[in-house]
Amino acid sequence: MLFLIDYENVGNMGMKGCDYLNASDHMIVFYSEAQMHMERRFLDGITKSECVFEVCKLYKSGKNALDFYIASKLGEMFGSGFEGTAVIVSHDNGFQAVRDYWDKRAARRRRVLLSNCVEDGIVSGNENSERTRELSQLRENLTIGGFFADYTENMRRKEVIRGLFDGTEYEGRTEEIQKMMEGKKKTPRIIYLNCLHSFGRDNGLAIYNRMKASGEL
Repeated sequence: MLFLIDYENVGNMGMKGCDYLNASDHMIVFYSEAQMHMERRFLDGITKSECVFEVCKLYKSGKNALDFYIASKLGEMFGSGFEGTAVIVSHDNGFQAVRDYWDKRAARRRRVLLSNCVEDGIVSGNENSERTRELSQLRENLTIGGFFADYTENMRRKEVIRGLFDGTEYEGRTEEIQKMMEGKKKTPRIIYLNCLHSFGRDNGLAIYNRMKASGEL
């Protein structure tokens, strides 16, 4: 994916999602004297991603000057043979015209998306990729009350598990056991199968029997 960042417009908030970039991405940050600094975490994310990274500083200030830079660069990239999804990260509604132009003029293998941040652009791109699935899951809306009920139950289970295995040969593996029990309340059969899968037949059976005997899970 190609990301064209109107940094003067979006600032650090527009860089949210940089940690999901990868080596196949190309990012160009357009900035000016008015907005020259970026938080280290986003710059570190860009470095770790190994994406192609460029910057373009405004030479001479003027109304909508960076917008023209971005539109020109997009045309240059498409004209040079770029095929794929380009994301303009900006709050400026004027870029809708750029998107509409390429929507009518470009081949289907080229498209332009508008987003408020890098993360939104990745999700809107709807790639068949692990990062898209992970971000979509993280952005899922949950009810606060439902989350709190699950949180409370998980905390209760953790205390029970610590008490059950304290002083046993499995004392050092309570975090693994807790992780296996995370999520919605599980049936005894699911717990049994998870124990065997996670700890092997002998250890899994011993762990399951101890939890079953407690009657608290």
